[in-house]
Amino acid sequence: MTAILLLGTQADEAIAGNLLGLYAGAAVGQARVEAGSGGLVPSSTDRFREKHSAFKIMMGIRPIALLGAELDYIDFGHPSGSLGGAPANVELKGVAAFAILYLPLPVIDIYVKAGGARLQSTINGNAYQACIFGIPGSCQPTVPFRVDRTNSNFAAGAGAQIKFGSLAVRAEYERFTTVGGNPSLLSLGLTWKF
Repeated sequence: MTAILLLGTQADEAIAGNLLGLYAGAAVGQARVEAGSGGLVPSSTDRFREKHSAFKIMMGIRPIALLGAELDYIDFGHPSGSLGGAPANVELKGVAAFAILYLPLPVIDIYVKAGGARLQSTINGNAYQACIFGIPGSCQPTVPFRVDRTNSNFAAGAGAQIKFGSLAVRAEYERFTTVGGNPSLLSLGLTWKF
């Protein structure tokens, strides 16, 4: 009888210790970085689209099995590529806040999330000056430019996580709405429930 009372007391203390279901974690993955020059490159190809490695750090609460909330810091990396046919690079990072709806199963959780993100982007590139018609190589990327933007827009995602006690392994896809593109992140991460 004493053993049963001790086990019951320990379980109550464990539940009381984390009433909000606090957790923290990190993830790494593959980002698709998209950005536009904002008209500085007058071309049908004034969109930057490249894939790059990315990471995020997350903190969240899950007070009940069906609902939670999460705050993320996301760094999409610093990929190089082409914008309007000229060399360019983009740096994209920011924070996101999500409400999460879980479908809790015994070992795995499937979830969808929606919220908002505040992303900062920096585009460094070159714009072509006027070309001399008929002379190959006369169009040179000679006018450098830099575009700094901060966007606050919609973000959404979906994922699944497998729980091992306080530890969970999660895989998820997130997509963001920004001026000049819709960057996304496919990631694999770990969370730890306090």
